[in-house]
Amino acid sequence: MKRELNKNFSKSEIGLMGSLLINDILYMFLNTFMVAYFITLTNYNYKHISIYYVLSFIGILIIFLSFAKVVKNKNQIIIFRSGIILYCLYILSLALLKERIIDYYMILGFTYGIVQGLFWAAGHVLVNYHTKQNVNRFTSFKSMIGKTLKIFFPIIFGTTIEITSFSYIAKIIVILSIIQFIFSLFIKDMGNRKTKKYNLIEYLKFIKDKPKFKDIYKISCCDGIVHYLLETLITILIVMTFKTSISLGIITTIASICSIISVYIFQYKLKSNWKILCVSSIAMVTSVIILLISINKTSIIIYNLCNAVFLVLLMNTAETKGYEIINEDKKISEGYVVEHQVTWQLFLNISRIIGYLILFVVSLFNNIFVFKFLLVIVTIIIVYYSLLLIRLKRGEGK
Repeated sequence: MKRELNKNFSKSEIGLMGSLLINDILYMFLNTFMVAYFITLTNYNYKHISIYYVLSFIGILIIFLSFAKVVKNKNQIIIFRSGIILYCLYILSLALLKERIIDYYMILGFTYGIVQGLFWAAGHVLVNYHTKQNVNRFTSFKSMIGKTLKIFFPIIFGTTIEITSFSYIAKIIVILSIIQFIFSLFIKDMGNRKTKKYNLIEYLKFIKDKPKFKDIYKISCCDGIVHYLLETLITILIVMTFKTSISLGIITTIASICSIISVYIFQYKLKSNWKILCVSSIAMVTSVIILLISINKTSIIIYNLCNAVFLVLLMNTAETKGYEIINEDKKISEGYVVEHQVTWQLFLNISRIIGYLILFVVSLFNNIFVFKFLLVIVTIIIVYYSLLLIRLKRGEGK
């Protein structure tokens, strides 16, 4: 695999991939096991986690809008590495606070947004610049390795939390963060290139008559619900149904194995096309409907298997198109990469904020029927999300 990696990817691409993969592991810890920890500490009251995420997405938006000029015209890699360092410190603070994270959840939520904002404000742009001719292979390969890592880390995290404590994870996090920083040293900075100054308003005027870009930003809006909110909803259901972090780890591991097989078969062997996306969307909608009929261990496992096999294909397609779309217009690829990423994140985080505010309202009722109504909304958005992706794929003739 190492020989293949060196053959297919540049030094900067390898550095980026390593950094992003470790970020995915840290993200999995925070957005799966920390959600479970929060819910357990609050006796299955998920309003705290809703506000936590709302504040974090506000923090991300603020950073993207504030640092866009720096990322475009000055130094991207310093911003990127700052995000890595602060991410490590943030998780260490969670470990030190232990049960007291409930007392500081609003501050922690906003801080998490700042950390993620710094990492991704530079990260997305670096991916655009360094994988310009290789983004589909880069995304698919990263997805497969990421799912491979998720075979082991959910079990490690889940078992460690159950046997020792939530704070013991800090030792693993420090090691991962050091490796992530080392990977970042391989990435070439692209922020000092001679390019036009950052101008978001000018970019928005430029794309107003470009239907494909409008579709990408609609997909971004849906992604905030389909990916992030749905993931939190399912984590809540798993914890409420199975009760332990070990069960959560085992389910996540099994799902990761299925995802590896799915990505390999559909994106490497069958070459993912719009027909496969149709099948994926039908499978996802069916799995959520099964949950609506009855929330139990069997329906949750069925959903997770469909999520692992089919939702990963939809999300990989969305991520790839978000990067690829830039190369379809020379003026944008040469002068508006940062503006595109800011716009993408603007729509994504606004939808995330709306989604988690709805989750907060649902938490006030503390009623399973209201919770299921939220799942109905998510199901409708999955359908729209899929239709947009299928339209883009059919437009490629694939």
